[in-house]
Amino acid sequence: MTQRQKGEIMKDTIQPKVAVLIPEEMRGRIMPVPAMNALSAFATPVLLPDDVLAGGNLANHLTDVPAVITGWKSPIIPKDALAPRGSIAFVSHAAGSVKPLGVQDALMAGDIRVSHAAPVIAHAVAEFTITQILAHLRRHRAMDAGFRTGLTWTEMRERNLGQMLSAQNVGIVGLGYVGRLVVNLLRPFGCRISVFDPFVSAEQAAQLDVTLLSLDDLFTHCSVISLHAANLPETSGMITRRHLGLLGRGGLLVNTARAGLLEPGALLEALQEGKIYAALDTFDQEPLAEGDALRRLPNVYLSPHCAGHTSDTYTMQGLSAVEEVRLFFNGLPLRQEIPCEKAAVLA
Repeated sequence: MTQRQKGEIMKDTIQPKVAVLIPEEMRGRIMPVPAMNALSAFATPVLLPDDVLAGGNLANHLTDVPAVITGWKSPIIPKDALAPRGSIAFVSHAAGSVKPLGVQDALMAGDIRVSHAAPVIAHAVAEFTITQILAHLRRHRAMDAGFRTGLTWTEMRERNLGQMLSAQNVGIVGLGYVGRLVVNLLRPFGCRISVFDPFVSAEQAAQLDVTLLSLDDLFTHCSVISLHAANLPETSGMITRRHLGLLGRGGLLVNTARAGLLEPGALLEALQEGKIYAALDTFDQEPLAEGDALRRLPNVYLSPHCAGHTSDTYTMQGLSAVEEVRLFFNGLPLRQEIPCEKAAVLA
């Protein structure tokens, strides 16, 4: 056996195991060859078949695994597999919310560390939000439909006189990852930016050059409102029928956060009245039923909870999750860690 072969064997024996707990179809998108190569450079990947991920004995396959990479459609991680009882000390989530993984108790107790790719996904959601606002203000969909339904050139121009984003007062509900990125993307347009977020101080608002408003004032004074708050018991249904009634005629509500932020049934009623518009990427029940009343309304722009999904984002999510594992094993500061004290207010 050559010295090189001995070295390679030694390298393999000391590389820690990292289980990729993502079903095969989604794993191919989030962890393509570049991400798997990056992981293999410092760890031994453990790829479990879908039936094991969906079965009841997953913990038996994780007895000597110190770190896992998870993502969309990953299973709940068995408590017995998590430290201090189990071997898993680090969860690198190649997606946003870690709630479906069942790791919050262990994180809050300080038994494990967790990072997520929410900062990566946030860029895609922020871009999507700006796209929806601009498309609404400049009447893109209506003009395209006009060409296909026989409206004359003059009729389309006269019926679809749009608005400038620079002339709007845009309201942001929640200044988390996405909310702050949306603010940054709005700045070059020169529009006025107002914010509702009870966790943002007046000093922070001044630094961000935004105006802090109450929720009532935000809906009263803004023509465009975009939701980016976390879906928590404290925020459930916080936007009521009354708030929607304060939004001026022709106003736009963009929701790329969670449908649970709105009082049940309130938005549908407001849209049926025909006074306001909405761009919705998230719904109470998903997929949206074929017979849902929202599908029949002309003043709502619908998308299938895809704001954070792009081919570029998928690649970045996997690579960032792998990089977090590398940093963890090398004792270096993580870039996307969820502090244990914030586990209770995770989106």
